[in-house]
Amino acid sequence: MTFEIGIVLSVLAIAFLLFVSEQFTVDKTAFFILISLLVFGIVSPEESVSGFSDNSVLTILCLMIIAIGLEKNGVVALMAQRIVPIMHWPIWIFLPLLMIAVGILSSFIATTAVVIIFIKLVNELDKMGKIDKTKVLLPISFAGILGGSCTLMGTSTNLIVSGISRKSGIGNFSFFEFSAAGVIFLAIAIPVVFVLARIFLPKITKEEEDNLADKFAYITSVKIREGSKLIGKKPYETEIWDENDIRLIKIQRGKRYLRTDLKSETLQENDILWLDLTIEDLTSKSESLGLNILGVDQDLLEEQYTNEYHEVIILPNSRYVNMSVKEFNEQLPENISVKAVNSEKDYERNPNMIYKFFSKKFINPGNRVLLTGNLSEIQKIAHSNNLLFTNSVLTLPNIPNYKKIISFVAILLVIVLSATNTFSILKSALMGVALCLFTGCIQLKDAYSGINWQVIFLLAGMIPLGIAMKNTGTDDFIGSHLYTILKSVPTSAVIALVFAFTLLMSGFISNNATAIILAPIVIVVAQKMNLNPKPLLYAVMFGANFSFYTPMGYQTNAIIYGMGIYKFKHFLIIGGILSLVLLVVASFILPLLYT
Repeated sequence: MTFEIGIVLSVLAIAFLLFVSEQFTVDKTAFFILISLLVFGIVSPEESVSGFSDNSVLTILCLMIIAIGLEKNGVVALMAQRIVPIMHWPIWIFLPLLMIAVGILSSFIATTAVVIIFIKLVNELDKMGKIDKTKVLLPISFAGILGGSCTLMGTSTNLIVSGISRKSGIGNFSFFEFSAAGVIFLAIAIPVVFVLARIFLPKITKEEEDNLADKFAYITSVKIREGSKLIGKKPYETEIWDENDIRLIKIQRGKRYLRTDLKSETLQENDILWLDLTIEDLTSKSESLGLNILGVDQDLLEEQYTNEYHEVIILPNSRYVNMSVKEFNEQLPENISVKAVNSEKDYERNPNMIYKFFSKKFINPGNRVLLTGNLSEIQKIAHSNNLLFTNSVLTLPNIPNYKKIISFVAILLVIVLSATNTFSILKSALMGVALCLFTGCIQLKDAYSGINWQVIFLLAGMIPLGIAMKNTGTDDFIGSHLYTILKSVPTSAVIALVFAFTLLMSGFISNNATAIILAPIVIVVAQKMNLNPKPLLYAVMFGANFSFYTPMGYQTNAIIYGMGIYKFKHFLIIGGILSLVLLVVASFILPLLYT
């Protein structure tokens, strides 16, 4: 092993730890990778910024802009509304058909945009008593992920793996090259998810749903005001010491933070208590015990106290993504403030870092946030900043028909030109963007605000890592060691192992980062084993997309999870079983179709 390979492996190891620990946002971690490789001379300055001009990254950027046009001009909502009649049919008919519809749309339009529209549609029908959304939302998210894996433009991961294939001399993937496998995965997954959803997903009445929303766990801070019942008492003697429903995390007294032996600490006026509790307990206990809810703003004046709370979910394109909770609060108008942020994931991971959650923890897509303030003001902010009310319903924007038609023509143009190999997918996507911009269907300010820049910078920062692996021979080093282990293993087993490892890895770090790291390695393995590399690349691509077993594996899962009607175990059980089924299917169909 050379010094350069050691550097690359060290950067890889540190990056993996940063991705998993979430000490930094994923794009910051990618930037750390870029800078580290540049400082150690592993990549040249030109190579370090080559990700920003990479064909795959530019294609993803263009497709994001077109998807923004489709969403803002109401095209996706219009398509979704056409499906409403089937939702009056029995669930064993309409749910599979709904999953097929979501899968088809996600094959050509950004999966997240499609799923968000269908969330609103399902919420609307659920309020009307037409359907039970608890049986529908998770299958919709899974169908969107599966559908996005059916075409080259379906997900950013598909385009990234195709780009790596091209740079390695294997060639780009064609538009429908792996669609047969994608359609088979979707066709098998639909009945599996339907059956598992019927068995494992809860049936919740409207009253139970309201109670469930009240029981969603949040972290917040409260201040003991003058005359409070808590003054002079120890926490274990009061209602805030309930190990089942309320966690007292720490006490802030002036500039001191008390973290140990809280049970027997005598409470004083103006103490700030950091609590993990439900909305129901937050509102009832604060009033009865004499507490002011501070949330992030610990300089809050008492006259600003209000009982009007509204829950929103952070969407992937929100301008608040990557901000700390404190920064998020500072960006809001004076009459609106952050009172609490969902706690379950962060508390279970590291209960000693809860204060850091409020001061430095980053806002991520799918986070559920409790805001206080006037409803109409919060609605304006939500609409312009990609926040989803937990009970949002579908509304068709009042947009001229010509904008809808041109937006639809733009995406159709990309599909036809790239699918027929008339132009590359990048050239086709650029033409689609030009059509939308020059006809006024998309304003540049909307494009700038709607693009998921975190994904773009993540990819631009990770691509130099792939270059570094090739420059230093790290891909060959790892591939050679894997070859010695796998050389006597059947092709189908190799594909299954690649699929399984990718599946596991993408549950902990970004699916795009997983693909960028693993794709060059499997190419080396394929070459040394004298195999066609395409099936192994498909295994990486599908495996990176199919991390159903965790709500953090894909942005649509995070959004669904943030709505509070599913528990982690629902993803683990249903998504885990589905992932295992698709792993078995992949080990048969990928070698059968592509070797």
